[in-house]
Amino acid sequence: SPPAPAGTLESERYLRTSSSTFLELIHNHGWEDGSVPIWNGNTGRDGEGPHYAEEPACRGFGHIAFNCDDVYAACDALAAAGVAFQKKPDEGRMKGLAFALDPDGYWIEIVRRQAGLFAGPYNLSQTMLRVKDGPKSVAFYEGMLGMKLLRALEIESAKFSLFFLASLTDAELAEAFARLPEEERTAHGGTLDPRKPSSITQVIWPPVLELTYNWGTEKDPDFKVHNGNTEPKGFNGIAFLVDDLRVAVAELEARGVPVTKRPGEGGMKEMALLADPDGYAVELMPRGLSYAGLCSNL
Repeated sequence: SPPAPAGTLESERYLRTSSSTFLELIHNHGWEDGSVPIWNGNTGRDGEGPHYAEEPACRGFGHIAFNCDDVYAACDALAAAGVAFQKKPDEGRMKGLAFALDPDGYWIEIVRRQAGLFAGPYNLSQTMLRVKDGPKSVAFYEGMLGMKLLRALEIESAKFSLFFLASLTDAELAEAFARLPEEERTAHGGTLDPRKPSSITQVIWPPVLELTYNWGTEKDPDFKVHNGNTEPKGFNGIAFLVDDLRVAVAELEARGVPVTKRPGEGGMKEMALLADPDGYAVELMPRGLSYAGLCSNL
């Protein structure tokens, strides 16, 4: 847990140096009156029924997720606390998982993890993004940002794939692999094979990046996911910490990654923005970054 209360230099230092992952919420003052609608990522012209909307043309961000030991017990507790649901665990085709709704209508998937591994009741477990070209996006996050592909699912009946990637060291991945049931480790031959079935996402504490890819969209010149940073607005982007911001940006730009904001530009000098293959914003920040001088409470 943070060593100091939120809003202090000590807590900010922890935020920018920790190996943990964080959920960043941006509040524009005045929006609390409800005059500005928040797009939750799941409505668009490519949606059906209640998920259809004239804008945007194609959906993008889908949801975040939390793992827990018992999905049913967790959902009962959330419902008792007044939390609304898009889907209860026993509803729909996919039994045993749920989608709660946060105050802005964002979908929060509630997923089962291996019971007894972690002390906390929940762990932030994923961010889901829809992508145009699954293999191309996987190559970007693996090759450019050093993530590891943990799981690749191809659903032939519905013509789509899911890819799960995480920022793990080799040692962390080996530790997670050792937590898998013996029959899974044996089936994988002693080393994780993303193409083989496994419960790897249920035995790690850090979250994964889930990429949802509908087959054939890469061939459609008019298909472009909505990144959330133009109207309608909602999801903003994901971020990575780096040791040396300027070196990281220079190396990535030299390898062909689009840089939409360089260090030294704008009000936030010590951060950069990249664009992934779908135009999603990828923020880079140096470890130890402080907003002191920009924020009135620091």
